[in-house]
Parts: sequence; C-alpha cells; structure tokens
Amino acid sequence: MAIPAALAAQAIKNRPKVPVSKDVTTVLLASGLGIGVFFAVRALVKKFKRNNREMNALEPGNPANFAIRLKLAFENNKPFGWGTNEEVVFRTLEEIPSDAVRRKVERAYKDLYGRNLSADLMDELSTEEFAIAQEIINSKT
Repeated sequence: MAIPAALAAQAIKNRPKVPVSKDVTTVLLASGLGIGVFFAVRALVKKFKRNNREMNALEPGNPANFAIRLKLAFENNKPFGWGTNEEVVFRTLEEIPSDAVRRKVERAYKDLYGRNLSADLMDELSTEEFAIAQEIINSKT
C-alpha cells in the first residue's frame, strides 16, 4: 500500500505548475469580495425593512399590523393549538379597506416573514375556505 501513496505524492510534486498572473488573482479576489459585500448589504437591508415594519405594526390600519395578525391566525391561536384560526383570517381580510392596502399588506408580509401571503393562505386554508378568502379579497377591487 505504501507504493501507491508514494507514487501519488511523487505525482503531486511533479505536476506542471500553471502560471497565474497577479492580475487574475486580484480580479478573482475582488469579485469574491464584491459578492460577499453584496450578500452582506442585502441581509442588512432585509433586517432593516423587517425591523421598520415591526416598529410600525402597532399602529391600527398599518399594513404590517394586518400582516402580523394574519400570521398569528396561521400560528394556532385556538384553545388546543391545532390548525389555523379561520375566523380571524376572514375578519382580518375583511378589515383591509382597499385593494391598494391589500397589496401593501402582501408586501409587508413578504418583508416580515420572507413568504408569499397568497401561498400561505392556500397552504393554511381548505379549498372552500380559500375560495371564501379569495371572494373577500376580490371584493376590495
């Protein structure tokens, strides 16, 4: 077994060196750094948006307030903690005054939770309940 390991070590030592100029190295390092900075700034912007939405959520009528109420209804506020509280979902959707505010609620939900409100409604409600929710939403137009 020592012979293959020795041959592998010899092959690694004798491999041809690929010349890489300092310019290529600099470009690779700079692009890697640029990508890292991009993702860091993106994470900071998302955190800032989420914090800003949460601070304004206490004001009644604020889109973030509606978004948080919908999320809490999804997160089991029933006596035994099972399933979605559909009554709260429908009541909250009915309290949204207009289609423009509804779009702001969807944006606030996305900023706060990183998920699509329509997709979460579809996941959390049965087909009949989702149809009722869509009816309520469509009545705002």
